[in-house]
Amino acid sequence: MSQQKPPKKKYNKAINTAARLSGSAIQMGIVIYLGVWGGKWLDAHYGTEKIFLPICTLLAVAISIYLVIQQLKKIND
Repeated sequence: MSQQKPPKKKYNKAINTAARLSGSAIQMGIVIYLGVWGGKWLDAHYGTEKIFLPICTLLAVAISIYLVIQQLKKIND
C-alpha cells in the first residue's frame, strides 16, 4: 500500500497563514510597546504625571487592532 501525501497547496497555504498571523502578533506587540514608551517619554518631557501614558497606550492598542483586522482581511481574500 502506498502512503498518501497531504496536498501540497493546502500545506503551503496553512504555513503562509501561520507566518502572517505570527507577524501580526509581533507587529501588535511592537506598536503597543512604542505607544507605551512614547507616552512615558511625553510625560517625562512635559513634566506631567501619567496623562500621556494612557492616551498613547489606548491609541496604540486601537492602531494595532486596526492593523490586525486589515491583515485578516488580506488573508481571507
